[in-house]
Amino acid sequence: MRLKSELLDLSDTAWQRLRTRVEGLTDEEYLWEPAPYCWTVRAAGDGTWRADGSPLPPEPAPLTTIAWRLSHLIDLLSGERNATWLGVTPAAAPGREGAPGTAAEALERLDQAYALFRGHVDAADEAALPEPMGPIAGAYAEHTRAAFILHEVDELIHHGAEVGVLRDLYQATRPREPFVAACLGDDLQEVKSLLAADPGLRDAHPAMLGQAAAAGSWRVVRLLADAGFEVDPADGVPAIHSAAGAGELEVVRLLVERGADLSVRDPRFSETPLGWARYFRQDEVAGYLESVSAPAGPPA
Repeated sequence: MRLKSELLDLSDTAWQRLRTRVEGLTDEEYLWEPAPYCWTVRAAGDGTWRADGSPLPPEPAPLTTIAWRLSHLIDLLSGERNATWLGVTPAAAPGREGAPGTAAEALERLDQAYALFRGHVDAADEAALPEPMGPIAGAYAEHTRAAFILHEVDELIHHGAEVGVLRDLYQATRPREPFVAACLGDDLQEVKSLLAADPGLRDAHPAMLGQAAAAGSWRVVRLLADAGFEVDPADGVPAIHSAAGAGELEVVRLLVERGADLSVRDPRFSETPLGWARYFRQDEVAGYLESVSAPAGPPA
C-alpha cells in the first residue's frame, strides 16, 4: 500500500507552497487589516494575544488577516485529535498560551505545528487508514482516518491560499517607486528619463532586469541590459529563463551577449534556461540555446 506516502506527499506539497509564500513576512503585513471589521489577533492585555472568534460562525464570514489565518492553522495542525483520531499516541506539543503576536513567532510556531501534524500522520498504521475512526471522532465516527487526514490537508491548502491572496493584495496596494512602476509597466520613455536623471538606479535595483522580464516588459529588458543592469541577479528568476520560456529569441540572444550564465538554475524548479525553453516548447529558442550552451551539471 502507498496510501500513507501519497497523503504525506500531498501534505508536504501544500506545506512547502505555504511556507514559501510566507517567507519575509513582516509584522505590519502580518497584522494588516485590508477592510473594516476584520478578524485578527489582538493583545489581550496580560502579555498574550488572542484570535478573534465567536461560538457560532457568523454569516457572512468575516474577512480575516494573515495573523488570524496562520494562528488558525497553528491550532489546527497542533491539535491533539490529529493523533488520537488516527490511533496514535499524541506527541508533546510546545506549551504556548494564546496566539502569536508577531510574524516571526507565527512562523516559528507554524513550523512546529506542521512537524507535529506530519509526525502523527507518519506514525499512523497504514493498514488502518481506510477504516472508520469510531466513537472517538464523535460526529465523524463513520469517516475513515484517510478522509480525516485529507480534511486537515484541505484546511492547509484552503487557508494557505487565503494567506497567499492577502500577501498579493498587500503588495499590490503598497506605493511603488516610479522607476519600478515604469519598468514593470513597460513604460520605455519613463525608464529612459529616470535613468538619465539618476544613473544610481542601476545599483539601487540590482534585480530589476529579472523582474521586468518576469512582467513581460521586453522593451525595458533590452534597455536595462544595454544600460549594464545585472543579467544574473542573486535572487529571483533570471531574466533569460523568463525570456526562454516566453519564446523571446532576440531577448535571449541579447542576454547571452551580455554574459548571461546558461548553466544557472532557477530557484523554484532548478532548471536551466534551456530547460525552460524545452518545457514551454519554444523550439527556436531551445535550438539556439543548444548551440551556445555548455553541458549543465545535475541539480544541486
